[in-house]
This record gives sequence, structure tokens and C-alpha cells, in this order.
Amino acid sequence: MADAEKKAVGGHHADASPSALGTGATLPERVAISICAAILFVVMIVGAADIISGEIFGTFLPFKVDMSGTLAAAAIFLAWPLVQRRRDHIGVDLFLPFLPRSLRFLGWWLSQAAGLLVFGLIAYGTAQLAIDSVEIWEVSAATLGYPIWPAKVACALGAALTVMVFVLQCLKGPKEDASTK
Repeated sequence: MADAEKKAVGGHHADASPSALGTGATLPERVAISICAAILFVVMIVGAADIISGEIFGTFLPFKVDMSGTLAAAAIFLAWPLVQRRRDHIGVDLFLPFLPRSLRFLGWWLSQAAGLLVFGLIAYGTAQLAIDSVEIWEVSAATLGYPIWPAKVACALGAALTVMVFVLQCLKGPKEDASTK
């Protein structure tokens, strides 16, 4: 099998493990993915503490669901820019090999335009929510009352960075990969 045929949509060999997330990442992407990792670590600690508390003391943490949801959203938004830049999305390319190259290029541009539109709207909406949240120093309605405005700001920053990645990709044009060959 030719080397080009072994490559998956994300640019990795199908039989090789992917490179480290930080490889080739820009400074904003490294910061975003580091914050994402820290957030996921906090979610794991809260989850473990909840299980231990419930099993040993018979009482579960009342804020775990709200906190986990808020932090998971921030982690997902912060991971988007790196995933988009690396084109590491889940791809279903059952028919791509059978389409003419011109249709694959058209598909690439249509997907970029759709992604730019959707993420542009998401970035606008999350920015508005973050601004409103920061203005009132919003806290959760859960028992603990922890601040949720930082998570909303993280979501807005992640969405804005993703839009910038889309714009840069559009300026560079289609990358030669399985979707455009």
C-alpha cells in the first residue's frame, strides 16, 4: 500500500499513533490546550471525590453536575482551535475517493464556509454571554456558588480562536489530503 494511501484524514498513518497534541501548536493553542487539560483534571478530581464521598460518607457532592458541565464546556471550546487546525475531526469519506477532484475542492470550500458561519455565530453568541456574565460576576446556582464567568470567557476565547483558524485556513486554501486528492 502506498504511503499516501496509509494516511488517515487527520494526516496520521492509519497504523501509527497520533503525535502529541502540542506538536506544531502555536502559543495560543498551547495555552488553550494546557488550560483544557487542567480543567479536565479538575473534573476528574471532583468526580473521584464525589464517588469517594458517596461511598464512604453516604453523601454525594451537590455541585458536581453543575461544575462538571460548566468545566467540560470550557474544555471543549478550548480544544476546538487545535482540532480544527490539525483537521482532526471525525470524517466519513465513503464517497470522496470516487468524486472528481473539482467536487472535492468545492466540498472543502463549502465545509470551510459552513464552519466559518457556524463558528462565527457561536463566537458571537459566546462573547455576548461572557460579557453579560462578567458584568454581574455570575456564580452558579448550585450549593457551592462557584464563579462560572471564567468558563464562559474560556468558551468565547476558544470559539474566537477557532474562527481565526478557519480564516487562516481559507487564506491558505485547501490542504492536499484525502479529501482533496
